[in-house]
Amino acid sequence: MNHTFKTIFILLSIIINSNFVFGQDQSFSKNSIKTGIGFGASMSKRIDGFGFVYSIGYQRDIWKDRLRFNPNYSIGHYSSRFTLDARDQYFNSINIEAKFYYDIIKIKSFSLVLGAGGLGHNSRGLLGTGGDHGENTAPTTSEFISEFNYGVYLGGGIRIHVPNKRTAISVMPINFHVGNNYFTESYMKIELDFIF
Repeated sequence: MNHTFKTIFILLSIIINSNFVFGQDQSFSKNSIKTGIGFGASMSKRIDGFGFVYSIGYQRDIWKDRLRFNPNYSIGHYSSRFTLDARDQYFNSINIEAKFYYDIIKIKSFSLVLGAGGLGHNSRGLLGTGGDHGENTAPTTSEFISEFNYGVYLGGGIRIHVPNKRTAISVMPINFHVGNNYFTESYMKIELDFIF
């Protein structure tokens, strides 16, 4: 599944870099497809790990090309391989989100962006054995886990959108998900918008 998302992301990048001609009319709609890839960490009451995050969603400009609404789907693949003395963990973090992005500062093609929204979350995967948990406390068997959470999204970064181009890029170094059951997720992300 990891290779599928990478293949889709590469194909979309090729489409951006090739100069398609869409006829003489350069008017664009307020609708776009937003894709993203990032790296970060996810943790909750029973699991924690590092890994990659992929997202895809719809985006619509709703006010003066400064406020955008973005419902999206994201999936993260996490493991504990970079954590010393931790139990073996391999899990997916799935989010269905509704976000709003607002350009608080906009100078020509450059914007400083803040984002906020809500989400539904599911973490599911395998908790294995291993790690240093002290005498008689290390787990002896593996177990599957599935946790459902709800929470909020907060984020920030920069966005570059040249007005006569059909693509925009966002570099979002700050992305946080916070929810119930001690659920937190933080990651850095690069996003591409494909404007209709």
